[in-house]
Amino acid sequence: MQKQLANGLVLRTLSEGHASDREQLPHLYADVNGEGARDDEKAAFHAWTKDLMNDHITVTRDDIFVVVDPAKNDKIASATLLIPQTWRYEDVTLSVGRPELVATYPEYRGMGLVKALFEAVHERSAALGHQLQVITGIPNFYRKFGYTMAVDLAQHASYPLHTLEDPAPDYKPKFTLRPATYEDIPDLARWYDYHARQRLLTEVRSVAEWRYDINGRNAGSGQAMDFQMIINAAGQAVGYLELFGFLWDRQNINCTGYVIGEESNYLETFEDVMRGIKQWALNRFGYVPALQSFGAGLHEAVDTLIDRTQGGLLRRREYAWYLRVPEMIPFLRHIQPVLERRLENSGANRYTGDFKIGFYDLTGIVFKFEQGKITTIDMLQGKDGYDISFPWELFWNEVFGHHTYDELRFILPEVRALGKAAVLLDALFPKKKSWLKGLS
Repeated sequence: MQKQLANGLVLRTLSEGHASDREQLPHLYADVNGEGARDDEKAAFHAWTKDLMNDHITVTRDDIFVVVDPAKNDKIASATLLIPQTWRYEDVTLSVGRPELVATYPEYRGMGLVKALFEAVHERSAALGHQLQVITGIPNFYRKFGYTMAVDLAQHASYPLHTLEDPAPDYKPKFTLRPATYEDIPDLARWYDYHARQRLLTEVRSVAEWRYDINGRNAGSGQAMDFQMIINAAGQAVGYLELFGFLWDRQNINCTGYVIGEESNYLETFEDVMRGIKQWALNRFGYVPALQSFGAGLHEAVDTLIDRTQGGLLRRREYAWYLRVPEMIPFLRHIQPVLERRLENSGANRYTGDFKIGFYDLTGIVFKFEQGKITTIDMLQGKDGYDISFPWELFWNEVFGHHTYDELRFILPEVRALGKAAVLLDALFPKKKSWLKGLS
C-alpha cells in the first residue's frame, strides 16, 4: 500500500520493495528508541528490527509501515509495525494485533505522522481479522487512538539475588536447572496451559512460537532470553523458567515465566530455583545482577514467598498494557460463552432481564438475559436509564478483570452502580489476573 501525506511525505509498507527502507529502518529505531543509550543497547534495536523484517514467524513486510520524505532521498521520517498473534480470554481465542516500535525523527514530529501510521496499522489489523489491538508504551499517549490501560504489565515483584547466601559445600539441591531444547516443547506447552487456565488473558503459543522463543532470535541483539527446565533429584522435569536479561543491565534479570506443573510445587522448588538463577546469571554474564524481577501473572505462591523474603518486594503500582477493542458489540458477543458461564451459580444465576451500561457520551449497550443466557447485546442511544455508566474507556478495565467498579469509583465517582448492576458486574466481569508477555 502507498498513501500520499501532507508536506510531500509518503506512507508505504516494506512490501513495496524499496531497498532503502529496509536499510534505514534499523537505524531509525536505534537512533530514536535508543536515544542516549549505549552502543550495545542500540545494537539490540538493530537486531530486533532485522528479526522482524526477515525472520519473524508472524510479521510480514505488509505489516511494517514507514513514512518517507522524497525531498530527502526517501529518508524515513517515521515508522511503526504490527505483530499478529493469538491470545485467549479464558478459553475463548482472540485474534490480536500488536503495534510496536513507534518512532519519529525530531524534525518530523508534530506533523500527525503517528496518527497516519496508526490509521494504516488499524486498517491492516482489521483486514487480518484482529478483534483486539494491544501496545506497550508512553503514558497516556495512545489513548488518543482509542487505547486504554487495562491489564498489568512488566515487573510485579523482585527478589534480591545479591543477598542469597551460597549453600554449604556439601549441600545437594533437590532441584536444578538445565537449558530447554526443542524436545521439551510438549512439556513446556503442557505446563504453560496448566497455569494459563488460572488466568483471564493469556497467549496461545504455537509450536513455531516456542521454537522461535527458545532459539530463533538474533544472537547479536545483546539480549539473553533463555528457557530453563526445572529438574528434580530423580532427573524428572517438573516445570520451567523463562528468563530474560540484557547484557548491559548489571542490576536486573527478568522472569516472565516460572511455572511448576502437577509433578511438584512452588514451596519445594523456590529456594533451589533462586540459587539456580543466580548460577545461570554467573555463567551467562560473568556476574550476578542485584535483582531477579518477576512479571505479572505468575502464581500467587511466588508472590507470597518473595514477600516473606528479606529484601523481597511486591510492586503495588504496576504499569499496564494498552488495549483497544475496535468493535465493541462483536467482541462482547465473541466472549459471550465465558460471560454466561460466569453467571451460573452466581447471585444472578438464571437472571432474566436487561442490563444497561452507559458511557456518558449519549451512547451505551444493553445485555438482554433469558434464564441466565444472553439473548442479545445491542447499542443504545440516549442520556438516561442506565444501570451504571463508565467515563472514557474504563468499561474495558472491568471486562479485562483489571479493576472492580468499586475500585474505579474510588477514583472516579461517576462510576455509579445500582444494586442490580453491582451484582451483575461482579458476576460477569470479576477481577482476575492476566499473564502476558506478548509475541515481539
